[in-house]
Amino acid sequence: MLITSLLKRWSYQLLAPGTLLREQYEALKKLLQYDVRCHEQMAELQELLYSEQPEDYARVRERFRLFSADVSAMLDALELMEPGKYSALRNYHKKFDFYTRFLLEPPRTPTTPPYILTLDSIAENIDCVGNKAQHLATLQNELNIDVPEAFVITTNSFHRFIEHNNFRETIDGLLASLDIHSAESLSSTSKQLFELITSGVTPADLEQDILSGFDTLAEGNQVLHVAVRSSALGEDGDSSFAGQFETVLNVSRAGVLKAYKDVLASKYSPGAMYYRIRQGWGDEETTMSVLVMKMIPAKFSGVAYTSDILDLSKKRDSIHLHVIDGIGEELVGGRATPAQFLVQRTAPHDIRKCSEACSEIAEMHIRKISALAIDIEKYYQTPQDIEWAVDASDKIFILQARSLHNSILQDSEEQLVIHKHNANALVDNCECASAGTASGIIYRLDEYHNLDDIPSGAVLVCLNTPPDYVKIIHRVSAVLSQSGSRASHFATVAREFGVPFLSAIDDAYTRFTTGDLVTVDGFRGTVYPGRVEELLNKKQRPVTGNKYRRVIGEMLKFIAPLELIDPTAENFTPEGCRSMHDIIRFCHEKGLQALFSTGKPGSARGAVRFAADIPIDVYLFDVGGGMSSAGSTNTPVELAAIKSIPFHALWRGLSHPDVKWKQKPFDWEAYERIELSGAVPPKKDSFAFASYAVISKDYLHFNIRFGYHFTIVDVLCSENSAENHCMLRFAGGGGDFWHRSLRIEFIHLVLKQLGFHVVVKGDLLEAKLSGLAVEIMEEKLDMLGRLLGATKLMDMVLEDDEMVQSCAADFFAGRYSFSQEG
Repeated sequence: MLITSLLKRWSYQLLAPGTLLREQYEALKKLLQYDVRCHEQMAELQELLYSEQPEDYARVRERFRLFSADVSAMLDALELMEPGKYSALRNYHKKFDFYTRFLLEPPRTPTTPPYILTLDSIAENIDCVGNKAQHLATLQNELNIDVPEAFVITTNSFHRFIEHNNFRETIDGLLASLDIHSAESLSSTSKQLFELITSGVTPADLEQDILSGFDTLAEGNQVLHVAVRSSALGEDGDSSFAGQFETVLNVSRAGVLKAYKDVLASKYSPGAMYYRIRQGWGDEETTMSVLVMKMIPAKFSGVAYTSDILDLSKKRDSIHLHVIDGIGEELVGGRATPAQFLVQRTAPHDIRKCSEACSEIAEMHIRKISALAIDIEKYYQTPQDIEWAVDASDKIFILQARSLHNSILQDSEEQLVIHKHNANALVDNCECASAGTASGIIYRLDEYHNLDDIPSGAVLVCLNTPPDYVKIIHRVSAVLSQSGSRASHFATVAREFGVPFLSAIDDAYTRFTTGDLVTVDGFRGTVYPGRVEELLNKKQRPVTGNKYRRVIGEMLKFIAPLELIDPTAENFTPEGCRSMHDIIRFCHEKGLQALFSTGKPGSARGAVRFAADIPIDVYLFDVGGGMSSAGSTNTPVELAAIKSIPFHALWRGLSHPDVKWKQKPFDWEAYERIELSGAVPPKKDSFAFASYAVISKDYLHFNIRFGYHFTIVDVLCSENSAENHCMLRFAGGGGDFWHRSLRIEFIHLVLKQLGFHVVVKGDLLEAKLSGLAVEIMEEKLDMLGRLLGATKLMDMVLEDDEMVQSCAADFFAGRYSFSQEG
């Protein structure tokens, strides 16, 4: 293949140089198209790290696959232009591609037995069961605490189920298209995945193991009913996943297989997917194992917290018990308001306080539950969130134990005092289900509204708080609920995300009016009218998704850094590439050089010199309609002969009379350094140091050299405004990194005001403008030219952010030269 390309090139050079030139341009055109796409994709990948809109890893992997394919296409185009000359680039691309794919690779998915485990056998197989099952096994086996008899369907079973039905590719494809910040996308993807999983066929060997496990649990009892509960990897750990997965109650033998698939499918409920991705977990990292537990005919049930979730005094002298009659689903589901007890932590666990709505629960039960809670906390050495039940025979069972997710603490002791606005409070003494302070506009959610209608930053008023409200957790500033408690699943999630939540507010709907501005104090259970600035907590919300940011940050190390800035530097070689960005930059530079050197300047074929009226050497390559006459290095083309609309517009700005190109530098001791970093190339007549412009009547691709920094402008300025665009890339300079960054910030401010979408990474800036009519695009290019001329020495004069702001204001006041001020 390479020999064929070389023979073809030599033949063209000898026999048909015009044909070679055309093919060179066609290859360069492809290279530049991929170049633009690669930079757009790279900017999107960088935004994954800095934006508050995380994506599923399947979507990230697909983004990278497309990006890497386009980088490879750039290599193909460069190979057509320079066969065999830069073959080492391919190896570096393969290396960065391999490292990145390896980093994003999901964990292995074993599909071999064991498919079910008893609680007694979990200790030897902890890798294939989730924390919920592990904790129950520990309570039973290590602490001799009563838990429901149960068996676990392992994560290996989940992988076996997915493999048996060939679902993985479909799942990844759907997750790759998921946008969790679009309600429509979440709902549609969830529906498709739910239908996919529930339509799957359980493998015969897995089905037999599940039914055998059920029969062993029944021990001949044909009327046994079980609870089928999630125990996903990652659940009940640093991320609680509270209430995000399905629990199916009162399941008979005939329904256990269906219930199993329903729990598997709940992995893809809208709330569960939103929560998982916001917390930074991959799909395979939260593989579902499933607990099958004997139903406990609960007389009472509830939740015990071994610490106050506000933890203001740090004394931790009470256990908090939340109690309801019957089973606890109404409580944790946020639909019931429980009786509450404060119990002394030390034996004999006296009751310190109980709510007015106290249930008929014996003091003996309270003491025993409290003692069990303390034992569990001592074992795990951290405050616990414990679900329990008491059956008809007064036997106490622990249903679940996990670390208690406390609220964020207050910033200072000053916030502990009674607030001076208390007399004006709209409501006080509400239950603080999640601490924090926030202000926002009231939005009452009733039967005629849905979650998608909630405006960003609203204070949500609702009847109850089911766990799937997690979908809107980042859209609300606070939540006020008529029912529910701090023991609900939603309260746990609210504490994880740092959202103030007050529950059990009597007549919440009549107390608050949609549109009113309020301030919510989640430490004292108070709501004030208006915005109370001195009360608002200055702490930021807890950062979620740390693992995701860590992975994306590591991925970008192979993608985004740019070291190959100066094309004359010794490291501007394939071996000097340290990232995909370096490969893109190298391909772009060498592609342009290949085209402009095919027809040597002065040959009246290919590149011609422009008669510039400012000190920049510019060589032009006309690809159709860009010039009315040809030229050469000896007879440069005059501006009047150039017909390219975008070139004229940009040059009009560059050569604006108020853009100073020949002023003396302000620092005579640094004269040489400043000259190099400014507008004057070291070797004015050297083709290697010149700027290149590929032009047509409506197109411009301009690679502009200002000494140590480079600028690339790619413009389409046609009658079809929908296709028009202006892409800018700016990097480098002669100053140190701090001063280069200040200049980048100045450019950012100006471009943003001009309507560009701007992405900044260190001292690299990329910006894009699109969809404008020709006349407007010409105006923007004129201003862009003035900006490029004005910034040529600014990395030598800018000193701080205040100066950047001042210079940006001056620019729009008509000042286009900043280099004479020290």
